[in-house]
Amino acid sequence: MSKLEVPQGYTREQWWEYVKQGRRIMRAKSASNFELGDLLNELIDANPRGHGEVTATLTLYAAQIRSTLKSLRTYRYVAKAWPIEMRRDDVPWSVHRDLAAVPNRFDLIREEPSDDLDPGGRGQWSNDAALRARDSLPTTPRTPEERIGQAKRLLRATDEAVEAVKQLAERTEVIDKAMESPTFRRAVRDAHYHLGERLEAENRRQDAPAALAPRSQDPHPGPTMEFQQTPTAVLRILGQCTSFCVGMQNAVVAVQEELLTTEHHEAVLDSLKKVRAVCDWCEHAVTTGQAGMDEALARLLGDEGSGLS
Repeated sequence: MSKLEVPQGYTREQWWEYVKQGRRIMRAKSASNFELGDLLNELIDANPRGHGEVTATLTLYAAQIRSTLKSLRTYRYVAKAWPIEMRRDDVPWSVHRDLAAVPNRFDLIREEPSDDLDPGGRGQWSNDAALRARDSLPTTPRTPEERIGQAKRLLRATDEAVEAVKQLAERTEVIDKAMESPTFRRAVRDAHYHLGERLEAENRRQDAPAALAPRSQDPHPGPTMEFQQTPTAVLRILGQCTSFCVGMQNAVVAVQEELLTTEHHEAVLDSLKKVRAVCDWCEHAVTTGQAGMDEALARLLGDEGSGLS
């Protein structure tokens, strides 16, 4: 940050002295890590050997200096990635470590990282700044994208992600806002569809033993007819019913991706009311042979008589 923040109970001079001492210690620590890494590279390069021999040598050396093989490998790797002339003594060794695999690290470290929270738009090198510079998620997220990214990283396990979604669903404002997204609505629609497929498959498996038993006759036979002998008016009704069912199936699936207003709901319900009335009228006409339309039905259907408005 460009401004030194001083906590309560300290003068600016007292606090600045502590800051300077801490920075000296951090520089000394970074220098010692690089010094050890350089020493390890010298130790290995002085006596070239195969990979297995290098590992055995570093393991023995780690035990004798009271360190670990993993630590020594890291020190050696970072020191080799950063030639002495490319290092910055005012930047922590851990930042050099996090940037060691970045191809343009030498150019990056010459400048201070950008920082939107800094009044001047410039920050100071830290571990999180280094992680951002290599397009990795920082340890401490500060932006919505970083917080969401960290949540996704923590919820990689499906069971845990499911539980998180179920708990978020308890917040109605979250679900209401999410439903404004066509992508989210499509995901919900697809989930319903896949759930229906799974339940239908499960029911088929449960009914399989009964289906294997011999049947003398279908207990619920469907209607059959000779279409060549069927009146044209009946065929027209059957065709209209089939077209309506198919069209409505497609429309109902598609409507789940739309964000409907109160007016949309009222319009759809009004149209369905007219459809039910026409179906009842058709059933009455076929059953009784009387196709007369009463005044209430005529008013419901509007000025087009028997046509839907």
